[in-house]
Amino acid sequence: MTGSEPRAELSADGGAVVLSAVRLERRWITRADAHGVVVHGRTLHELQASARQALALRLGTPTAPPVQIRPQSAELDALAEARLRYDTALRHAVQTLRADGASWTDIAQACHVRIADAQAALRR
Repeated sequence: MTGSEPRAELSADGGAVVLSAVRLERRWITRADAHGVVVHGRTLHELQASARQALALRLGTPTAPPVQIRPQSAELDALAEARLRYDTALRHAVQTLRADGASWTDIAQACHVRIADAQAALRR
């Protein structure tokens, strides 16, 4: 496997099983150790369906709790970090331009975003 080992956890609301997945030899794979299953799939959608079926069988119920798949890799971690830096920079630019009295239209044009996105940046 890669540096990240797949694992299972319950979501914050306790209703869904969240499974991390890693890419290995053209397949996504995850281990739900807490539930005693290991599943894989060629696509994330296929992996999610397999995980639901495996959990239903393991739990002995006709349906399993909802399953959320969270792909893991160094590249995806870097992407998430870059998005966070972008959101922070956008918020700062919008705050500065707004404090200088720029209109929402000008801010959106200057930042290359929609007006709604510029306004939302202040709420984050």
